[in-house]
Amino acid sequence: MSIRVIMTATIGPEDFEAFEKAYIEVTSKVRGTPGHLRDELVRDTSDPTKYALIAEWESEELFRTWADDPEHMRQSAAMFPYWADSFRRSIHEVRATLESYRTPGDLPAAG
Repeated sequence: MSIRVIMTATIGPEDFEAFEKAYIEVTSKVRGTPGHLRDELVRDTSDPTKYALIAEWESEELFRTWADDPEHMRQSAAMFPYWADSFRRSIHEVRATLESYRTPGDLPAAG
């Protein structure tokens, strides 16, 4: 199954617009990278200074190959000034999605 890489950061209100532009710049460069499926940038509705970038990759191996490549640093440089103080990254294996099941009876048993 695919993975989701979730990167979170706190962005000051004075940087919202520049940060979102940097996100667009970076994701346009990452598009087409082997294994990269898509990205989403989301902002917390209860605290707009909290952002999360959710990246979908075919596998952790393909993500780590890209993340360890020096080209990754060049591609992502526009976002670094905004991530600097509060950046966190976690990698999650997708275990199930709503699209995975046709009917409630197809859901796996809990446990």
